[in-house]
Amino acid sequence: WLADSAIGSGPFTLKEWVKGQYLALERFADYKPVKEAPSGFAGSREAYVDEVRFMVIPDTAAAETALFAGELDVLPDLESSRAEEAKSRGMTVLSTQGLSWTVILLQTKDPLLSNVKIREALAHAADINQIAAAGTSGAATGGPSAVAQASSFFDDDFLKWPEYDPVKAKALLDEAGYKGEPIKIQTNTRYQGMYENAVLLQAMLTAAGFNAQLEVLDWAAQLDNYRVGKFQIQSFGYSARLDPSLMYGVILGDKATDPTAQWDSKEALDLYTKSMATTDAGQRKALFKQLHALMAKDVPILGLYYEPSVDAVSPKVKGYSVWPAANPHVWGVWKSE
Repeated sequence: WLADSAIGSGPFTLKEWVKGQYLALERFADYKPVKEAPSGFAGSREAYVDEVRFMVIPDTAAAETALFAGELDVLPDLESSRAEEAKSRGMTVLSTQGLSWTVILLQTKDPLLSNVKIREALAHAADINQIAAAGTSGAATGGPSAVAQASSFFDDDFLKWPEYDPVKAKALLDEAGYKGEPIKIQTNTRYQGMYENAVLLQAMLTAAGFNAQLEVLDWAAQLDNYRVGKFQIQSFGYSARLDPSLMYGVILGDKATDPTAQWDSKEALDLYTKSMATTDAGQRKALFKQLHALMAKDVPILGLYYEPSVDAVSPKVKGYSVWPAANPHVWGVWKSE
């Protein structure tokens, strides 16, 4: 940024930014697209429209209403549960596997959750496939690994995780000497999916013998607690990362210096560092498999599922596509009258 100008190298330039209302881009007439086909952020990015306006609409229901009324052309990040309604209103719904990871955070420094048997019991008590189906209207399955199903590194080894088994969960609680101490699940209602995941998890934990309680906060308070590690359990989510190392980098760290770190493990950090030091795909995949196996043993976090990338688009919009990173593409797109 330079003063009020954003300096970039793409097919659009910043025209106007009205804070809290919209950001307008205009086509950069001197942009020269490359010949390669578009692919993510790479390849040809030719602009076919003169202006693109990103509208700020905090309320999702209001955004849907605006789309259905023709006041918007594209609604990114549509909740999977709303896809059928959008289709019934004449919208085109585009979807693909996503890279945004929906998770349950576990505070391993908590007196109760520092016991790995308690965390193992949590893993056995949570039916992540059921939570995934409910949270995405059947569009996603359980995703316990930091390697997403949409990743080129993925195979079925990354689905290996403590199986759903409430009886085994109860046995582990007995072994751990659990005496019904309350375990609080922090969540919020700003992100309905986080709230609904927390409600389902509470029911599953209760059925397995936990004294699980919901702690509903406003999103700002929950986020503040995340930043300082002030929670036992949180219903949470990580935005898309294009490489598994980047996702592991978010959850790994020294909790003494980084309270947002979820997994404080020297062995895991060493594997992560090696994954960042090589470009050999085979070596990196092997390192990711070691990381996942170690995570399934330590249970520092519960991976639930990867949110599908779902956008609703006016039928007048042509050339629009979605991709796992869920960033809207406005190049290669035009409108019919």
